[in-house]
Amino acid sequence: MPEPKEILTFWFGRPQLDAAPDDRHRQRWFAGGEDFDRKIDEYFSSTVEAALDGELASWRQSLEGEMALVLLCDQFTRNIYRYTSRAYAGDPLALEIALAVIERGDDLEMGLYQRAFLGMPLEHSELPAIQQRSVDYFNRLRMDYLNGAEGAAQAENFYQYALAHREVIDEFGRYPHRNAALGRESTPAEQKWLDQGGGF
Repeated sequence: MPEPKEILTFWFGRPQLDAAPDDRHRQRWFAGGEDFDRKIDEYFSSTVEAALDGELASWRQSLEGEMALVLLCDQFTRNIYRYTSRAYAGDPLALEIALAVIERGDDLEMGLYQRAFLGMPLEHSELPAIQQRSVDYFNRLRMDYLNGAEGAAQAENFYQYALAHREVIDEFGRYPHRNAALGRESTPAEQKWLDQGGGF
């Protein structure tokens, strides 16, 4: 079973929670493709399942372990189980952990990209109240990188994505691009949005 540091190293390039990922790692997060999905499945599927089954609760005793669990339950699930309902099975646990870390203020011990991925379970929630917390969180992240700080443009980009996610929830009350995987029937308005390329 991989250790938390191995999860962090795979995702960010280095295990330190303030490490700045290189271009190769950043590019594959959102455009990894089938090969990237397969690699995560091959190396980490059993670890993801252990996390979903509650077998990695001991990882919550360290900040590194909590961040690794968020990645397993919020990101790796989406790679391994893409286009299926299982892709979202880890969302409740990822959100619970992320909120706990944020409420303690421990996100401030992390670098820009680690803080961004910690906030993504909030961004992925279909609950309006959590969406507002997501926007507030990413706004705080953005403000921390103002005044010419390195990463300011990326922090602004993360904030704009949080706003875009909230707009979808404000309009539809859910993410229409999940409907097929979750067995939900799309409304005419949702289908029109999907046909026009809506989704993340």
